[in-house]
Amino acid sequence: MRKLFILVCSVFSVVCFGQSKYELGMQKALQQWQSGQPKEAIAILDRIAVSDQENWIPVYYKVFIEVTGGLNNPKGTDVEDIVERNRLLIEQWLEKGGAEWYVLKGMNETLELITDPMSKGMTQSPIINKAYETAVALDPTNPRAVYSLASFHLNSAKFMKVDVAYYCTMVEKSITLFDQQKSDVSFYPS
Repeated sequence: MRKLFILVCSVFSVVCFGQSKYELGMQKALQQWQSGQPKEAIAILDRIAVSDQENWIPVYYKVFIEVTGGLNNPKGTDVEDIVERNRLLIEQWLEKGGAEWYVLKGMNETLELITDPMSKGMTQSPIINKAYETAVALDPTNPRAVYSLASFHLNSAKFMKVDVAYYCTMVEKSITLFDQQKSDVSFYPS
């Protein structure tokens, strides 16, 4: 009887505390990215996204990694391809993912903007602004949305000569929101 009890407890604990393939894959992808291997991380995220097509988080991180990589090297030869490929993914997930995807849309369009700010500034700025404003409207407590909108306006203020006090207040608000943010969803952006 004792052996049976130990066996049942062992099996139960393995089932309860064991990580799923999704969790292991996501951890591995994020570790690859943090260790400077974004292509490997994207490949893992692609495989996860194919196996779980209803989950937006692996696709979100794939787009996020590509956009941040492009922002680090806006003069790269493949930036235009990254922007176009990400536009398609973002459009597919805008309705399902909510504010997080509008923030990504703003980031992706910012990547497009910084490839040639002089000629793209007038066309891209309203698109970026609308994406961030929509993100804030969908979720006013989303720290990334509030920060991204404020940051965009602060960076634009250099060229527009506008008062930045309101946007500095928004940055302070976003810091508070970052401190308060909690989510029960595994790997939710934080």
